[in-house]
Amino acid sequence: MRLALVVAGGLGLVSGADWPGFRGPNGTGVAEGRPPVEFGPARNVAWKATPPMGKSSPVVAAGRLLLTGHEGDRLLTVAYDAGTGRELWRRELMRRNTQKRHKLNDAAAPTAAADSKRVVVFFSEFGLASYSLDGKPEWTMPLAAMASMQGVSASPLLHGDSVYLVVDQARDSYVLAVNAVNGQRRWRTARPDAVGGVYSSPVLFEGGQEAVLGVLGDIEFSAYSLQTGERVWWVSGLPSQAKTSPAVAGDRIVLSVNAMAEESQIPVFAALNGGKALALAEAKGVPRAVFPTVDRNRDEQIDEAEWAEFRTQALQPSATLCLRPRGRGDLTKTAVEWRATRAVPNVPSPLVTNGLVYTVRNGGVAGIYDAATGAVKKEFRLPGALGDYYASPVAAGKYVYFASMEGKMTVLAGEEAVHSVAMEEEIFATPAIAGDSLYVRTQGSLYCFRRPSVLKTGPGALRERSPQH
Repeated sequence: MRLALVVAGGLGLVSGADWPGFRGPNGTGVAEGRPPVEFGPARNVAWKATPPMGKSSPVVAAGRLLLTGHEGDRLLTVAYDAGTGRELWRRELMRRNTQKRHKLNDAAAPTAAADSKRVVVFFSEFGLASYSLDGKPEWTMPLAAMASMQGVSASPLLHGDSVYLVVDQARDSYVLAVNAVNGQRRWRTARPDAVGGVYSSPVLFEGGQEAVLGVLGDIEFSAYSLQTGERVWWVSGLPSQAKTSPAVAGDRIVLSVNAMAEESQIPVFAALNGGKALALAEAKGVPRAVFPTVDRNRDEQIDEAEWAEFRTQALQPSATLCLRPRGRGDLTKTAVEWRATRAVPNVPSPLVTNGLVYTVRNGGVAGIYDAATGAVKKEFRLPGALGDYYASPVAAGKYVYFASMEGKMTVLAGEEAVHSVAMEEEIFATPAIAGDSLYVRTQGSLYCFRRPSVLKTGPGALRERSPQH
């Protein structure tokens, strides 16, 4: 199959800003540029490649597109020419341990973080590693085996000369800062253990009194000093088991958390075992997968205090919230500007653009809110795309792009759907936008789409790309 080529091949020819990490610049999901509005497996395709297996999202830096994958016990980092799709290099690490995870999670779920000098990757079954953009190994930081009910999957954040990583797990949770140049640890701060796990990636927040690392955790959003790891301020009373990542918009932070369970699903302690401590062998009404996370003191039984803590966290109501934090310490009573309870997503992160907040939950139910007030502007089902959603929406200009697990992609202009297409394969990865290009990773393919005005056919047109080892 012959595909169209950009005006010239080679590195650094993709115009516009980079897309340096999960959900692009600081995790906002918003890019500058003019990617195509109409696209599909046979429409406006600039190039197509076959990546290794994996569910991480593509990132773009200095003309390279980078993503992670796996083959058996080999954990892979792959770089492509973002302009042409030519594979430039791939590097591998060997799996150091195994991790229990949800069937829809993946050994290469965390997205890489890159800048003009390097790319940093995180595999929960290895740890951190850094490569130059030319593929030269720089350093590795193996990390201890991680315990999470559905598998640790947060992506690292690369800011300046530091890498930040959050490991929220059943026991021994922490946030970590590493020197991006040499891989030396700068600080490590303990975090509350996460009952049921947390699957949210950190963001940089510069809209307060000082720049901080923002982390959405179990029932709390916390801000940490970039230099010391000190917990600077926090907002508590949030729903538990966050799977989305926050969206920073100036001096505000928008976050969504879908509640873990309904009250009828989590009885009071007295109903479990007549009010007596509950051992694993007697764990009627407590799923065995949940038992280790509820047993906080590791004595192989659940007492009333442990159950009460778990129940309180699990029953916080689903909500999308807007925070405007000012000050230090506990800001729970002052920072929440608005709270919305409609169309709260489970996995896809909220998107803030053009004065609106966009969310999407399973069933293809999209919510559009006024970013200033939280008032519902519109709630509707995305046409022809009613399945489950794991990829987060992204935007450029007035257009917002959604992708369902089934591979249906929908483009909105403001509040109206203007394009829908079936990509013919499942989609878990969040699309990337860099300049005039839209990059979409499906389960078996990696696409680059561009508008017809920036495509050029001719003798040098590319053929479909295959892996090059």
